[in-house]
Amino acid sequence: MKPRRRAAAFCLLIAGAALGGAAAPSAYDLAGRWTHRFTSGDISGARFRVEDKVVIVPVGRGRAVFDIQLNFFNGHQCSISGTAGLEVSRLVYRDSRNLGENGTSCRLTIWRDGARLRWDDGEGSCRAYCGARGGLGEGEMRWSGRRTLSRTEQARVIAEYERNRELP
Repeated sequence: MKPRRRAAAFCLLIAGAALGGAAAPSAYDLAGRWTHRFTSGDISGARFRVEDKVVIVPVGRGRAVFDIQLNFFNGHQCSISGTAGLEVSRLVYRDSRNLGENGTSCRLTIWRDGARLRWDDGEGSCRAYCGARGGLGEGEMRWSGRRTLSRTEQARVIAEYERNRELP
């Protein structure tokens, strides 16, 4: 084999190994806790500190329990939790019991977009989880704000989700 062909074959071999050697996406890739503290207010002019929180706990490579608590003006909030399945590299939560603004089932997607953790409910499909001034569309937090959860914290999040799921 000529030196150029040998070099080209070697480069193709290395490139193929690099592509094939990449780990498949997993719910573990999105695990962690994010918080964002900020000042909010209400129509009377009062100002107060609030904290948005996102927690993702994998329960296997393809599933995770998540909890999102968001705050909005005038004390309105969004609160949603559940088990989401991994679809390609995004966690997707579906709830056919709660219909959105256009009558479709709630569908929330959570993914990493470079330096951001992002989520979106696609045109307000999960409005039932939010107060009047809240929404789950086009949400994000800085990826660098991610904190790992201890095993104890992970177990607490899963137990709390299971307990809330059993309520009538």
